[in-house]
Amino acid sequence: VDLSQREAISEIKAGAIILATGFEEFDARPLTQYGYKRYPNVVTSIELERILSPTGPSEGKLARPSDGKVPRSIAFLQCIGSRDVDRDYCSSACCMVAIKEAMLVNEADPETDVHIFFMDMRTFGKGYYRYYEQAKDKLGVKFIRCRIPVVKQDPQTKNLLVTVQGDNGRLEKRQYELVV
Repeated sequence: VDLSQREAISEIKAGAIILATGFEEFDARPLTQYGYKRYPNVVTSIELERILSPTGPSEGKLARPSDGKVPRSIAFLQCIGSRDVDRDYCSSACCMVAIKEAMLVNEADPETDVHIFFMDMRTFGKGYYRYYEQAKDKLGVKFIRCRIPVVKQDPQTKNLLVTVQGDNGRLEKRQYELVV
């Protein structure tokens, strides 16, 4: 492989080449109905990864940004920023990221109640559906087909009120300590 860096060319013997094209992170701030950057306990999946990282702000311990407490309930909101006028497609990666993070949360604290709200569950890769089933059946992650319209914050507790369609078809508010 010939590498060209700062006008210098070097030759390297390689057994494989990985092409990493990168990605553009979705900015959730314009979707104000979800409270991202307005409510401290609404985080992105990338921010949750950082929280759970041993080199992260809480040294790998699951903690809410507002007060450092371990969240007892977490809602993952899927399909945010897709399936709309500007982005009418599915990213095809978010479902597996949410499932992986839900499993990491469960490893960090098995008592945490985890709900994943989704429009369509996309488990494309080989073995991915089994991963989904493991999260649901063995770890107790709850999967709910529902697009969340709005997230509000309880100003006293900093918990988040998520409006969902209940089993009876009516809208109801559910409280979570962290929303991803």
